[in-house]
Amino acid sequence: MADIRGVYVANVTPFLPNGEVNMEAYIGHVQWLAEKGIHGIVAFGSNGEGPLLGLKEKLRILEALFARDVGIQVIPTVAQGNLPESLEMVHAVNDFPATAIMVLPPYYFRPVSADGLRRFFEPIVEASRHPVILYHIPSRAVPIPAEVVARLPVWGVKDSGGDAHYAQQVLAGGRQVLIGTEQDLWTRLRLGAAGMISALANFIPERILEMYRYAVEEDEARGRALATRLQQVRSMVKAYTPMAALKRLAEARHGIPLGTVRPPLAPLPADFDPRPILEAAGVLSPTAG
Repeated sequence: MADIRGVYVANVTPFLPNGEVNMEAYIGHVQWLAEKGIHGIVAFGSNGEGPLLGLKEKLRILEALFARDVGIQVIPTVAQGNLPESLEMVHAVNDFPATAIMVLPPYYFRPVSADGLRRFFEPIVEASRHPVILYHIPSRAVPIPAEVVARLPVWGVKDSGGDAHYAQQVLAGGRQVLIGTEQDLWTRLRLGAAGMISALANFIPERILEMYRYAVEEDEARGRALATRLQQVRSMVKAYTPMAALKRLAEARHGIPLGTVRPPLAPLPADFDPRPILEAAGVLSPTAG
């Protein structure tokens, strides 16, 4: 089993003007991230507009990624919202050398009992040849109680919730955690998480790697200072449609056209200027690749 640890990018999905996936830009962006030293990508998550992509599109992207051998770990997200299509994707991903899969619980019916969630996840875990990471994002989908995680033979969770104690509960149950938010990142990493899945790493991978290094080295002064800066940058990005802003900011760093977002997400305003956000992140200039 691969060692799942370090900095993973919740990578964006580039689109052509006609709305189709820009495959060359997708590969180019991932290769740039790999050159910057990140440990892996988590494809088709929230910031990758996964719920707006069709299953066939996702599989074509995976075929292209693994054909190029991008040299980093790849964790596809299963976010189909129902069990039959989730299993269809799991069986398809079994044929790829993925590091793991990340699985989003259903996101429509609420509330859902712990037993109901267990019955959703069990056949997925059984069908997967890869380790399974559960995606806890209660703002978008059904929350996954820590006791459900502990009862399933999964690697652990991506914790994108607002309660820092949730990660402690998952770790106490014998499972692992990847932090999925830049909010209060120093505190969350110091709880014992294996690493993080970062949206901001799409355009400032070096800053997120620096944050992870401070946590490993227990450099509290620098870690807390950088965490405060990253939280400010996060707030600036969230003032817009985050996926659209992430693409434009990444494009400003490496020059690869990443396009805009799919409906119903809103594109950026015409006067969007990436420079204030890049400067706040500590990137000296938009061309400092």
